[in-house]
Amino acid sequence: MTAQLLSSELANLIQESKRKNTELRTAAEQSLNDLRALPATSEAQLAADLNRRPNFVRPFLVACGTRNAKYAGSAIVCLQRLVVSNGLAKESLKEVLEAFRECSSLGLDIQLKILQALPSLLQNYASSLTGDFLGATLQVCCLLHGSKTAVVSNTAAATLQQLVVSVLDKVAEEDFRSSEVPTVAEVQTGNGDIAVRTAALDAYRLLNDLCLLTEGRKADFLQTAPLPQNFGLELLESILTNHVDTVLSHPEQIHVLRVRLVPFIIKILSERLNFATSVRAMRILHLVFKRMLTALASECEMALSLFNHMLDPEAAVTWKRALCLEIWRSVHSEPALVRTLYSLYDEQDGKGNILQDHMSGLVRLAVEKPAAIGLGQHSTVPASLSRSDENSGEQAAMQAGGVAGTIGAPVGMIEPNAPGISMRWSTIRVSCLDQLDKSDAPTLPVAYIYGLALACVNSFSEGLARFLLPLTMSSEAKGKKKQRIASDADQKKSSPPPDADTSAIQMSRTEFSRQQSSRGLRLPVNPLDLERHPLYSQIRTSAHIVDKCWPALLATCSTFLNAALDSDFYHALVRSFQKFTQVAGILCLSTPRDAFLTTLGKHAVPSALGAAHTIGSPIVDGRSHARRVSESPSSDSLASSIPSTPSERARQSIDLGTAILNTRNLLCLRALLNLGIALGPTLQKAWSIILETLLQADLIISVSMRSNQYRVGYNNKSNGHDSAEDPSIQGNLAAEINAVDTATSRMFESTSDLPDEAFLDALNSLSSLIRNVQDAAHETSENSAGPSFSSRSVSQTHRRMVSSTGGSTAGTVVIQSNNFVLDKLGDIVRQNIIRLQKNEVAETGWNTITETLVSIVCASNMGNDIRMKAAQILNGLIIAVATSTSASPNVQDEVRRRALTCLRCEISSLYSQEPLNPNLSSLGCEIEIHQMSLRALTSILEQCGDSIGLGWDIVFTIISSVFVEQGPNDATVCLEPPSAPVSRSSKLVRSAFGSLQLICSDFISYLPQLCFPILLDTLYSFCSQEDDFNISLTTTTFFWNVSDFLQGRIESFHLNGSITKARNEVELIKLANTQDSSTSSAALWLCLLLRLKAMTTDSRLEVRHGAVHTTFRIFDACGNQLSSSTWGMCLELIILDMLHVNEMRYQGVKSSRQLDKDGEQREWNETAIVLLGAVARLIEQFSETIIAMNDFPTPWRTLLQSFSHFLRRGSLDVDAASFVGLAAILSKIDNVGRVGIPSIDMIWNLWMNNFPSNEELPPSDKAENQPALMAYLRCLREIYRLVEQTLLLEQVRVITGQLRLCMTESSMTYYSSDVEALTTLQTEVLKCVKIIRTDVPDVPSVIIDLLAFFVALAYRDEDKPPDRQRPTFVALSKAAMDILSKFILTHVSNKSIYASGALTRALSAFAVPINMKYRWPLEGKDPATWKKATGSARSVLESCVPVLRKIRTDTVDVSAFWEEVIKITDGIVDADCDLCPTPSSISVDQDFDAQAFTNIRDFITPALGSANIPDRIRRKHAESIFNKSIIHAPHPDDLPRSGQEPLENLRSIHIGRVQKLPPSPRAKLCYILLDELFNLVAVSGSSPERVKLAQAAAPFLILRAGITLKAYILDQPLRGLRPQPLSQRRELLYILKKLAGLDSEPKAIPEAPGVVSAHKKHLHRIYPLVTRAVGVASRDEEVLAALERVLEVVGEGFGV
Repeated sequence: MTAQLLSSELANLIQESKRKNTELRTAAEQSLNDLRALPATSEAQLAADLNRRPNFVRPFLVACGTRNAKYAGSAIVCLQRLVVSNGLAKESLKEVLEAFRECSSLGLDIQLKILQALPSLLQNYASSLTGDFLGATLQVCCLLHGSKTAVVSNTAAATLQQLVVSVLDKVAEEDFRSSEVPTVAEVQTGNGDIAVRTAALDAYRLLNDLCLLTEGRKADFLQTAPLPQNFGLELLESILTNHVDTVLSHPEQIHVLRVRLVPFIIKILSERLNFATSVRAMRILHLVFKRMLTALASECEMALSLFNHMLDPEAAVTWKRALCLEIWRSVHSEPALVRTLYSLYDEQDGKGNILQDHMSGLVRLAVEKPAAIGLGQHSTVPASLSRSDENSGEQAAMQAGGVAGTIGAPVGMIEPNAPGISMRWSTIRVSCLDQLDKSDAPTLPVAYIYGLALACVNSFSEGLARFLLPLTMSSEAKGKKKQRIASDADQKKSSPPPDADTSAIQMSRTEFSRQQSSRGLRLPVNPLDLERHPLYSQIRTSAHIVDKCWPALLATCSTFLNAALDSDFYHALVRSFQKFTQVAGILCLSTPRDAFLTTLGKHAVPSALGAAHTIGSPIVDGRSHARRVSESPSSDSLASSIPSTPSERARQSIDLGTAILNTRNLLCLRALLNLGIALGPTLQKAWSIILETLLQADLIISVSMRSNQYRVGYNNKSNGHDSAEDPSIQGNLAAEINAVDTATSRMFESTSDLPDEAFLDALNSLSSLIRNVQDAAHETSENSAGPSFSSRSVSQTHRRMVSSTGGSTAGTVVIQSNNFVLDKLGDIVRQNIIRLQKNEVAETGWNTITETLVSIVCASNMGNDIRMKAAQILNGLIIAVATSTSASPNVQDEVRRRALTCLRCEISSLYSQEPLNPNLSSLGCEIEIHQMSLRALTSILEQCGDSIGLGWDIVFTIISSVFVEQGPNDATVCLEPPSAPVSRSSKLVRSAFGSLQLICSDFISYLPQLCFPILLDTLYSFCSQEDDFNISLTTTTFFWNVSDFLQGRIESFHLNGSITKARNEVELIKLANTQDSSTSSAALWLCLLLRLKAMTTDSRLEVRHGAVHTTFRIFDACGNQLSSSTWGMCLELIILDMLHVNEMRYQGVKSSRQLDKDGEQREWNETAIVLLGAVARLIEQFSETIIAMNDFPTPWRTLLQSFSHFLRRGSLDVDAASFVGLAAILSKIDNVGRVGIPSIDMIWNLWMNNFPSNEELPPSDKAENQPALMAYLRCLREIYRLVEQTLLLEQVRVITGQLRLCMTESSMTYYSSDVEALTTLQTEVLKCVKIIRTDVPDVPSVIIDLLAFFVALAYRDEDKPPDRQRPTFVALSKAAMDILSKFILTHVSNKSIYASGALTRALSAFAVPINMKYRWPLEGKDPATWKKATGSARSVLESCVPVLRKIRTDTVDVSAFWEEVIKITDGIVDADCDLCPTPSSISVDQDFDAQAFTNIRDFITPALGSANIPDRIRRKHAESIFNKSIIHAPHPDDLPRSGQEPLENLRSIHIGRVQKLPPSPRAKLCYILLDELFNLVAVSGSSPERVKLAQAAAPFLILRAGITLKAYILDQPLRGLRPQPLSQRRELLYILKKLAGLDSEPKAIPEAPGVVSAHKKHLHRIYPLVTRAVGVASRDEEVLAALERVLEVVGEGFGV
């Protein structure tokens, strides 16, 4: 490519110069030939070949020398290509440079080509371009820079700059090879001559000439005209920018800067030059400050002083001040530079206070134009921010939060000079220092310089923090994992945190190391203590900076904190404020630290109604303080302006009705909390600043939220939309509040890492805050009566009181304040539980916390909620400490006792003094607090009850505190049972009971011996209390637990003499305090039983029962171990006395005039029932031991007397219990000899005279008596067992009489029936009947009478008692029938049953159910009662009738017997079928009756004819058969009336009937009876007995046949041609047949005239009827034939 170009250009030169310039042509041809002669290889080879041919460039030099643009253009192109390709011979450099110089004034293209060649020339021929060659090169470039063509001038400027930099590059390279390069000259400096090398010499000359040329003076090295001043400054800046290290390493160059450049720059700044020159000069000075401050210290001092001076508005124009601040901002961004600056000037005597003057200048700058920054009473959002920009959310949120004075600008409009500082109009896109293209100063925003001042402040604080904070971490801590997370999620969600760019939260929480304190925790390292640190001098310098500059910095920040700043500026300001405070804190500079904390607290809480409000702040007004700072430049004077004591810090109160927090307040509050976390170990009394600020913020947030005051004012409704309803605004505030809550939590969490001394500082501050709040509450209550309020001076602490215009608001504020303080105290307690579990109460803060909380708990003038919250915190602390297991056992015992003592103190303080204003609310609060304390005790017992050790006496004191009158805690003085306690509240009783329950169930074995009397007192108190019924019941069971434990400690239950002599609890308590464990336990055991006995007299029924059950349960458990003597003592002192006391109490109630004594009597009866049952079971269970007592008859008589008393109460339940108990006891007496005959007689009389009855009670009180009767009968069986051998008839009569009463007086159990099955009572009665001996004379008759009574009992017509449901006795009747029939059959030969009439009465009983057939509805299951009675009667008659016929008639009432027999037979054949419940069973029942009648007829018919039997009985029997044999109902006129003979109406006439007569449903039985009637009349041996039966039956037989014939005679004609009904026709034919065939007993019918037949007399009586019937039966051949047959027999019998 190069060869072609060169060939082409040489050819052109040859062509152009052919006739015009022979020299040029010749040289060109020669060079062309040389070029063509070279081999065509690579570009590098070509360049190397050309480099060895110096004459090759001759045509180009000639062309340039002609100054012909045409020739020179081609020549310059070729030279440029040769320079670039390194093809130019070094020998030609001088000529080439001369050619470039000569052509520098030619055309544009030529000039540009030259400029293109110069950098390559310097690069490729650097070793040759030194000295004059370098000067020539630079001269060419300078000449071109002077071109009027802008392109050439600018390109030349860039090229020159590049060349200058290349020169310095050569110096750096030469310095690197300094040992290889010799020096070539010496140059003069302020410190003497210095030898320099080639490149250094060139650089020195170049730098010096550039300074001279820039000043407009003649250069020594560069033979050129002066450079434009701005361009010269730019060249100098490029040198310092790119090779500052090289310059610093060469004193000769520093000398040039010191004597030429810096003075020139200062001169420029001192004069009123234009912006372009000034900005370039300042840029150079900026570089000098940053990189050469130490080398040019004196010169920089002048410049810096000038900068500080130019910050004043009168000293410089705005843009020049802005340039100064931009440079200061850059200086502050390098913390090391600031430290160097301070060490060079401020720390040196005789030097100016550059940094301090600068900070003071910032103070003056901040307050010079208050309106420009929107300075007010608090920070606001700049008013001109658009609602649509990125900051509109915060603006709206602040307006919603109540920020006054922020008037929203119209959407889309921004005022560049609007008041306030904002990123929108207070910054410029390109800083002034970077605006090199501007010749005139730019138009700057008014607030631009204030934004720069803020940047300086921020960078200053950031630099200090960046350097010092890492030093607080020790090398040991650096290797450990960080303990907390620095990032805050809530802060990220809401708005950028004040420390977002450098993670200040992380530094404040984790980036400080700790030294081991006496408590094993770590303190942050004070950097000033690191004397061996390599940077210790800088550390000390930083500390001096903080100490001297903090007043000015505080003044500046305070001013801007009250200015109108946008979010970015405000966040950055708060961030820097926080970091500086943290730096002051870690350096242990308490004065600046407290001042900054106070100021931050002031801005964390707003002032009300525009008032200047502070929290112990040294600054009341930012502008006034800034003015003082500006007038007092020294740090000492600045510090003196701050109040040194808290008493000097007057504060104004807040009207919480108007004070509202906004997001910026919350931001400052978060920063304050972060400082609390970071500086906690060193804050000391400064904790009060943070805590009070946090309190005030919490008050405002709470009151404002309740008042719904977070809303947008009128000034934010320009668009008609209320932004208070905007969720984003509310969310912003909520997020900020949440972030504050998180920071608060972390701060209190960090207290767990504090050493004890620091922890006590925080704790004391919080405790003093509580006292201050109480004082403020008192002051507020006094001031609330007035119409307004005024500011007050408060006590000597960093506290702020709250007042309001109304009492109710004041009360709310005080309550909220107390709530806050207690919440935070609770947080501290929770975070420091491990610390508080240690035994050093003074060092750990235990005393401070507990005393504070107890004072609040017992303060009746405090709010109830506050007191309860304090109690909750205190109880939580006590629980945590008491349940800790971290310490050794000995230490832990002391710790637990300390915790329990505190709990007792808390409770006792509630009642130690009378409340100031007693009311129900206060009393309720005390009860609730007391209850919380009791719950705490329960929790302690649940977790560590087995390791309480020496604190049990305190535990019982706490439990017993629920009662107003408490028994003594010392067992040695507990000599009498405590009276019934009076509880403070039922809630307290329930709460305390939980602890008592735990003790008795789980921890009784851990109690010391002396605590058991206290335990018994406590148990008795809880049993006796009347507030909670269930507790009383449950407590009675705890006596069992105690008894069981005591039993385990008693070696033997054989009580020694000292115990058996004791007769009351006082003596037993004394024995309980003896050293002998067995004796002491035995005495305690008896005391326990006496307490239980006392509980059996409690006014509450269930409690009495529980005591009884527990008492006898104890006896059950240990009865086998008790000796007879012990049982005697227990019976005397406990058991029998229980019965006696119960009777006394009952009688006392009965004799009283109480309105509800009936109910109370019933309750005492119930207790008696329980007691009787328990006593009976106990004696039954341990009868062997008890009966073996030497003096058993004595307690036995006492026991029977008690039973007698109970039986006289007239209560069925008591009777039942008494008889059951007595039966149980008697069951264990196997012979009379063990108790004696008198005792048996007492028992018999007791039973006989105390039949269970409640007739004396009103009907409403009468109850079901079967249980009592059952008990009565069971007792009878046990008594009968004892008297059986000597049983007398009178005793049997008494027994049967009582059994009869038991049956008749019994009531029916509801929802039960005795129709189909016997009741339990009925069964028991029958059992009792069966056990009675029958070998005693007349006893069988007595038993038959009793059983007969039972058979007929169901059919008695007595009215049922109205007060109870009477049993049906159906099942009893059936069962009694079986027993009775069997019993009679067993004793059938016993004549006494006949003679006494018992058998007759038994038959009478059988006859009752037989005659009630179908008329008795309660038959029960099969067989029916009448069937059962029929069968029983049949079996009895079958056995007894033969025996009766053999007995003398004068000893038996035969008539009565046979009358009952006739009743039975009549009942068997009789039945009212219409009443039959199941008509389908009539046929079956008919067969049963027929069979029964047939069986009975066979053995009673022969006996009925006996002469001993009256005729009326036989006549009644015949009449019964006649009546029951009628198949169709006869006409009433056909039957004889009362008093008439049977045949008196036989031939009477009446009107016939045509209706169809239904036959009897029992027609079959009727025909059997009809046959029996014929059989009775028929001839059969003609014995006197038989004749008597035939005579009694004959009239009824004739009447029976006559009725049928009369019905046919009178009714059939009326039917006409209709036939007779079949049933009637069948009956008629049957009777006619039987009449014709009957041979009657001759003596049965009286003789009649003309009758010759002895056996057909019966036909003579009915002959007229037969003859009339023949006339009627003319059409019925069968009937007619039957009639004719009868007539034939009549004829034969009459002799016809």
